Amino acid sequence: MDVALGGLDVFTPYGVLHALSVAVCVLAIAAVVRLGRRLPAEAERRLRTTLVVFAGAVWVIYNIAWNWNGIDIAAGLPLHVCDVGGLVAPLALLTQRRWLRATLYFWAFALTTQAFVQPTLTHGPTSLLFWGFWLAHTIILGFAVYDLAVLGFRPNWADFRRAAAVTLAYVAVVFVVNIGLGSNYAYVGNPADPKLVPPFVALLGPWPARVPVMAALAGLAFVLVLLPWRLRGKPVPPEAEPAR
Repeated sequence: MDVALGGLDVFTPYGVLHALSVAVCVLAIAAVVRLGRRLPAEAERRLRTTLVVFAGAVWVIYNIAWNWNGIDIAAGLPLHVCDVGGLVAPLALLTQRRWLRATLYFWAFALTTQAFVQPTLTHGPTSLLFWGFWLAHTIILGFAVYDLAVLGFRPNWADFRRAAAVTLAYVAVVFVVNIGLGSNYAYVGNPADPKLVPPFVALLGPWPARVPVMAALAGLAFVLVLLPWRLRGKPVPPEAEPAR
């Protein structure tokens, strides 16, 4: 076994396998975006439909694989941000609803990107969960990039408010679920097993005091990913596109 790769049955962050995985994900996103930009309108719509079907299949297969040995309601329900984002992404491309596109943009660039930097992954390439992890997160980020580069989405402050409202509603629901199940979905819970709290979350302090800190950091991240569109020039006004 190649020690430099950390073993094919185990994933170790910040190693060669991590770098290769991220590189492949980025190249895949770039290839699909380039194809989408080169296609005529009708062919692009067919490509988009294919991407939506593919995303749905990945979501189902990944969740089945995760719970293959039985559903652990404290850790196996598809309630994390990227689980829900895996549904938001194809729905955003399929329906073009403004609130879904806004949610996809802010979740993808402010939240899902953290999965590429600090992946909560232990399984190596010999496990279906390894491929599911990278595919699921690449779909969310890739669909957001596709919406920008191919479909012309441009976020504004109204989109910030839409995404913030969806996020707050999501956190409120998950917070209650966590209390009832003793789980840590969205990392805003207080699980009995401290191993379910990632180190970067634990650094924010004890529960529940860390929850508003996390909310503030997420809000700051939302602002930061919006700023490039504010700084590059006058953004598209909300009335220029229907808020469907």
